[in-house]
Amino acid sequence: MGKALKILLWTAAGAVLALGAAAAAAKLYFTQERLKALTTDYARKNLRREIAFEAVTLNLSGISIDKLRVSEYPDFKKGEFFSADSFSLRPSFRALLRREVRIESVSASGLHVRVTEVKPETYNFSDLLAAEPPVKPHRQPHPEPAAPRLTISSLKVRGSRFVYTNAAGDMSVTLRDIDLSASAISPDGLFPAEGEFTLAVASPYFNGEVPARVKGRLSLGGFAPEKGSAEIAKASFSLGKVEAELKGTLKNLREPDARLQLTVRQFSTADLRQVFSGLPPKILLPAIEAEADFKLTQKDIKIRSARLRAGPLKAALKGRAAWDPRLSYDLQAEASAQVPEIDTTLLARKAKMYPVPRGLKLPLTEVSASLRLRDGKAEIRSFAADAAPFSVTGKAVVAFSGPRLRASGSARAELHNLARLAGIAPAALAAYGLSGGASAALDYSYAGALSLSGKASLKDAGASYAGYSLSGLRGDVDFTGDSAASKKIQGRLDGGDFTASFSLRDALKHPKAEFDLDITRLTLKDTPAPGQPAKAAPAGKPAGKPFYADISGSARAGAIEHPNLRCGPASFRLNLRNVSADLRALDGSASFSAGPGKFSELYKLAGRYKAAKVALYPLLVLQKASKAAKGLNLPDFDNIDFELAEGDYAFAKGQMKLNKSSLTASVADVSSTGSIDLPAERLDMRLSVAMKRASGISMSVPVGLFVKGPFADPSVKPDVKSIAQQPAVKKAVESLAPKAEKLLKGLFKK
Repeated sequence: MGKALKILLWTAAGAVLALGAAAAAAKLYFTQERLKALTTDYARKNLRREIAFEAVTLNLSGISIDKLRVSEYPDFKKGEFFSADSFSLRPSFRALLRREVRIESVSASGLHVRVTEVKPETYNFSDLLAAEPPVKPHRQPHPEPAAPRLTISSLKVRGSRFVYTNAAGDMSVTLRDIDLSASAISPDGLFPAEGEFTLAVASPYFNGEVPARVKGRLSLGGFAPEKGSAEIAKASFSLGKVEAELKGTLKNLREPDARLQLTVRQFSTADLRQVFSGLPPKILLPAIEAEADFKLTQKDIKIRSARLRAGPLKAALKGRAAWDPRLSYDLQAEASAQVPEIDTTLLARKAKMYPVPRGLKLPLTEVSASLRLRDGKAEIRSFAADAAPFSVTGKAVVAFSGPRLRASGSARAELHNLARLAGIAPAALAAYGLSGGASAALDYSYAGALSLSGKASLKDAGASYAGYSLSGLRGDVDFTGDSAASKKIQGRLDGGDFTASFSLRDALKHPKAEFDLDITRLTLKDTPAPGQPAKAAPAGKPAGKPFYADISGSARAGAIEHPNLRCGPASFRLNLRNVSADLRALDGSASFSAGPGKFSELYKLAGRYKAAKVALYPLLVLQKASKAAKGLNLPDFDNIDFELAEGDYAFAKGQMKLNKSSLTASVADVSSTGSIDLPAERLDMRLSVAMKRASGISMSVPVGLFVKGPFADPSVKPDVKSIAQQPAVKKAVESLAPKAEKLLKGLFKK
């Protein structure tokens, strides 16, 4: 027993001496100069690059290298590809006896790798990946011995950096402050690993930094990446002050098969302003929860399922996107959300840099959409918005791959409550007193210009404005982008029942309107007088092109009521072209018939309604002329009962010709002929007045008056021949012939 112990001790001592001698020999042989020469020669032959370092330590504990540098291809004149402040490796020699390669520890600090895209899909390390020529197999290959098992007890990387720059030079991605650690690393089993780093991106689309921490387990799959896997127990990162966490699993590290879950804590837009400076401050956003199940390859990504939840928003996505050999995609998405009540005035105060309209009070609204996105085309299979005042549904197809955007689709809207709808924009709609409901359905398309057509239906709708009240409106209106038509609209206007039909064409350029109206009673309100006229364009600056419209149709009223005009049945017929504010290009015709009735101070009515002024011009001129012809003792035509008033006018370039203008009253019958220059308001008329017994004077022959000059201050002269035909005057003229003409002229002030 003692002898055996001595043999064992001497053997151990011999082994120690042998190892010491081997270490001493290695140290004596592998001098710094020899190691530098060996590594330089290896790098030149195999890597085609230069390698430099300050010192190498090689002993029984392992190997360590200080200030290691690897050049870009082919030498340091092109820059550094890789560098490390220090690197050390400590193997286990005892494990070699068991045919195991076990590294007790690997540590590195100050690693710096720079990857540059020289040209698309070619990088500064592409030469290192050049394929080696295939080795011809032996005729009788022998089975290769199994490779020794490799394990690493501890791996630590500190203070390292990775930098990537694209070929265009406008984007760089940097992983800096990299700290990694792992233990019990083996080729096959899962081993724990964790690390932290900061991702910094500089590009035209995004500039910012994202600190991150990762903890989990990793499997190398026997050094075959396609067999590797990872379990992410927790990965946390932040963008600005927004914090997020990620967890999940990865299979096949070459082409990941992933199941991931993402959580973003509740945040405010102010938390992102240091990254996106244009965001408004202090808008609170909900927490985000997302989960994805996908397969990523070098050519495509297959999304089996992706779901997102952010407060009231829910979304789901699935499909495939590929980029080799060309970009293609086929994705299906569904989304729904509950948009809370919003006062846009408050939102506009927070988002001052955006054109947010103020004064809108948007109601609680449920929105949803289902779409398919496929190779330049979006098929929106359905979309919907549902709120208390309204609901909207529809579908659309949008093609954006060609030279211009193209779209088509259909939509349907139900306006359940027009009064509540007006509450959305109270400043703009509250004054109209909307009530009842309506619906609309339309089809639309876009290919450089919008085209739409559809039908709207009124359901006991109502509105009020400036003293007028519409109620019980029912009927259908067919419309396009610049036209509208209805065969029958019925309802009540200030208590008077009416039925109407109309059509409107070319509404955006030169409107052409046709109408037919029957109303039991038309009440004209004394609306506010028109404001100050618009200022004339500065001298030398051309005025804008007038806006013209064509109007034709007929109307019948059982009665007309106004403070200055009351009459029984009335009818109107219009066929006017080029109607404009200045009336310079007015063409066409107009006629009317009204009575019996009463009018007083018609100039007040004419001052408020321009159309009424044109229709009543002959009567207005009659009132002025009757005051000028004091010698004839004409009745006060400012206040008169009449049996019938008729007019038939023709218009040509703003000139109004009186084909017929007559007034039948108990005190006189009046007719007018001649013309009126409407833009200049100049008169060239002849009035014929036949006094009746009710006026106190009875004329068997009408008296004629010539009225010329400006409407505001016309010249009124007698038709001497018509006066001379009066029986009483004719008798007086015979006895006073020399002074007759002077006497007759003296009857008039002008």
